[in-house]
Amino acid sequence: MPYKINRMKNSLEINETGGTLLVDERKRLRIGELYRYKFSVNKDVIKEQGLDVSHLFLRIKNEESALLRPLYLTGPYSFYIDVRPHNYNENRKFPGKEIIPFVENLKPDERFKVKILLNENSRVGDTSLYSWTIDIISQLAVTTIPKLEFSFRIGTTRKVVKKSNGLFKSIEGVSLEMWDTETLWDLPPKFPEKPVHLVIMTHGIFSNIGCDMLYMKDKIEEMTFPMDESINPNIIVRGFMGNVGKSGHGIHCLGVRVGKYVLETVDKLNKKYKVDRISFIGHSLGGPTQSMAVRYISIKRPDFFDAVKGVKPVNFITLASPFIGVIGDFPFYLSVPLDMGALGLTGRDLNLKYTPLTSKDGLYADDEVYPEHSKYILEILPQAPAKKVFESFKRRTIYANVMDDGIVPLRTAALLYLDWRSIHKVQKIRKKNKNSPTSSEFVSSDSPESSGASSPSNENGNNVGEIPAESPNKKATLQWTLPQAVIHGSKINKYKRGQTNEANSDSDNEQGVFLDGQKFEPPKEANTVLSALSVLTAAIPDQEYIKNPAVRKDEVIHDKLYHPEELPPPHYENRPIVKKLIYPNESVNRIQERIAREWQETMTWRKVLVQIQPDSHNNIVVRRRFVNLYGYVAVEHMVEHHFGSKVCSELAEDANEPKDEPNQSSQADRSNEYNEGEISKGAENAT
Repeated sequence: MPYKINRMKNSLEINETGGTLLVDERKRLRIGELYRYKFSVNKDVIKEQGLDVSHLFLRIKNEESALLRPLYLTGPYSFYIDVRPHNYNENRKFPGKEIIPFVENLKPDERFKVKILLNENSRVGDTSLYSWTIDIISQLAVTTIPKLEFSFRIGTTRKVVKKSNGLFKSIEGVSLEMWDTETLWDLPPKFPEKPVHLVIMTHGIFSNIGCDMLYMKDKIEEMTFPMDESINPNIIVRGFMGNVGKSGHGIHCLGVRVGKYVLETVDKLNKKYKVDRISFIGHSLGGPTQSMAVRYISIKRPDFFDAVKGVKPVNFITLASPFIGVIGDFPFYLSVPLDMGALGLTGRDLNLKYTPLTSKDGLYADDEVYPEHSKYILEILPQAPAKKVFESFKRRTIYANVMDDGIVPLRTAALLYLDWRSIHKVQKIRKKNKNSPTSSEFVSSDSPESSGASSPSNENGNNVGEIPAESPNKKATLQWTLPQAVIHGSKINKYKRGQTNEANSDSDNEQGVFLDGQKFEPPKEANTVLSALSVLTAAIPDQEYIKNPAVRKDEVIHDKLYHPEELPPPHYENRPIVKKLIYPNESVNRIQERIAREWQETMTWRKVLVQIQPDSHNNIVVRRRFVNLYGYVAVEHMVEHHFGSKVCSELAEDANEPKDEPNQSSQADRSNEYNEGEISKGAENAT
């Protein structure tokens, strides 16, 4: 833990027959709230006072009535809990047979019992101090009124943690530190006298900042806090918690509230520190919401992002965000309820429906003429004056699930356009070279790092952006990238229209998804209903997955910088009236194409596609540390490539921080945003 917030009085309950009670806590939590405890025992000190132990017993009980168990839709009235020994780290193999205890849903009147060991896994360095971190998180997802009560005890015997009925007296060697939600999300910078990099996180539908975005916050702080002062970005992570329970209020309303929060937060922080950089990270609906926040700020305070006197934009990151809405991907029986207000104004926004008589605050400048097509909120977001701000971000990155995300499918999360041909070429060459001794070292040309001297690796040993060698357990995952027989029908057409051009190709026949008379079988489209149910039914990682990074098969399968000149010509522009009448989705496709092009015609985007197991929509941000650990690869990639030591050292060296200007760079000589050399344009060059 980076900071000690509160040191509680050390105390023991002495009971000669029943054992010794070390901790006895009773707290309540609302939606989006948690308590984090750090429990420490100095074995040598307590031994001198008559306590010689090699293990302790922990017991946490949900004190709510058992009658609340079936009320899931208004709850759930449960807690997520995990207990982590001091030396546990997701990046390293955890030795021995000791399990990492956690419970997904501690339901009303249920108990969570754990035997914690004083061994090398919990030992702090070479000292006699042993330590554990315990997270107790509210699982409430919808209602903001209830408070859930829990009791938390640690003692030397199972009997003593069941009931407390003795006298307490002070003793040395036992400590309990506590962080509540507000304290965890209000940590100061490591170097108060240096400029601060503010990171704003934004949550999605039926989600919250305090609990659901906590893992990403932890990982960013774990990455940046230990850095040397010369390159340390001096991170402060914040998030607006006032949108909890307001998912249906519409993207405009939610974004304006986040925008006001950002302005207030920066003004408040500037009284103590100097905020000179800012990054935005949004999950799901948080992507459009933070986009609306940026638009609101650019209109209400135009000098906020000023290159000289204002706050410099650094990272604009989204994970599984519906940039172009969901109407093209949701089935009819789900689209109709959204139109009718099943998810309030937000559902209509995502279904590209215009709702009149709503506030226009922060949408347009006072002297601005409304553009012709600007009635859909998702289309308004990237338009001027906000466009200049989005263009000024040093990095713009999209993370999208390839499969198993029916909530925000790949097409809308990846802004419509992808380089399917490049993936096809990589896979084709990999098949040819699969018997080669060096085939396992093949690096995809998709990766921005593919042309560098070395490629960054994850803990599995795979290069980021690499298409790993085929193995039986990956065959099903990657089968959609293999050359297939020609597929007839309209299903493939939307992928053909979304195929990007090769920037250095002058030949028309090099464009499109056709290659050597073959084309892709598109990725299997996730079922929206099954994706929603996967929140309840998805498999939970086993202990081997949690303890050993080498067995994790979830991976980044596509990682590429997309430049404006790679966009194909617009398909739905100036179409014949006959086609507009024949094809029922013509108008929707035209709007989505306009939105996607508005975001990409003047901006370079890094698009990272990940293959992770269901529930992939929540896994991609690791909503709960161990339940959703399948998304570890996405969070690890995001943190390393936006807040890692290499990126931070480049920011520290680049005093002027030049902004990316993709329109002014030539097609033949372009360096990526990470200054790691030119991107290889052919899969053959990668070998």
